[in-house]
Amino acid sequence: MAKYIPDSKSNRWVILAPSRLNKPHATEAEYKLTQKDGMKIAKNCPFCPGNEEKTPCEIERMRGPHSWQIRVFANKFPITDVHEVIVHSPDHTKEIEQMTEEELKLLFIVYQHRIIKLSQEGVPILFRNKGADAGTSLPHPHSQIILLPRQINLEALSLEPIKNIVVENSMFVSFCPDFSQYPYEVWIAHKSCMNQEVTAPALESVDFARFSEEELTHVSRMLKTTLVALEKLLDGFSYNYYISPTPPFYLRIIPRVLIRGGFELGTGLSTNTVDPTMAAFEIKKYTTEL
Repeated sequence: MAKYIPDSKSNRWVILAPSRLNKPHATEAEYKLTQKDGMKIAKNCPFCPGNEEKTPCEIERMRGPHSWQIRVFANKFPITDVHEVIVHSPDHTKEIEQMTEEELKLLFIVYQHRIIKLSQEGVPILFRNKGADAGTSLPHPHSQIILLPRQINLEALSLEPIKNIVVENSMFVSFCPDFSQYPYEVWIAHKSCMNQEVTAPALESVDFARFSEEELTHVSRMLKTTLVALEKLLDGFSYNYYISPTPPFYLRIIPRVLIRGGFELGTGLSTNTVDPTMAAFEIKKYTTEL
């Protein structure tokens, strides 16, 4: 079981998770890919089709043109007592940037299912690590969701004012907040949050768990557009993204192009080397009209 240790002075918590010592650290070079049914499959990857017995029992499965499109199962090396893996696709190499609109919508439907389900028991934290610099241990594209007890104090950020817009569609907007802590950091928010006169209760209703299927389609499309632009700008970059654990909704993308040094670790302060206004301008050059 996970052990939670509080710091009574700062109200911060540490989670002791010794099982994480045993998690794999595989690189793409370790996998021999074969072509099957139009997909790239790695025989020795536990997340690829044919290796389902190498993972814990499925919690949820979405069917597709093949035996499955998305699988959800418990993490074998959990941080907390409830820690799930969401495998995006049976294709070993298909990143979000290559997924079709229907595949992306299905992924966000699963995100929503798991958040709604786990919200009954605590606070779910949904995130994606991509690349070694972002902490990924297996390269097959996947997200994770971790359940925290409600009494844990989270240092969750509030939705930042929407400035330095990168791109927008009819429902969502991506932007680089003035308060960006990382170079080329991008947030995605609901356009209803752009009106500064919107009341606090109205903002609280902008909840990912309540999004319609149309909203899920538009936010997944916005994520893909933003990641494609960042990939063109940063070329093979690692990144993390996560969905805000509390309303109002935002999805925060953090490119891992900067290593935190002693100053940042010692003070808790952030040093951003790229002005968010310039970051938005540079990313926007690589976006296309939606």
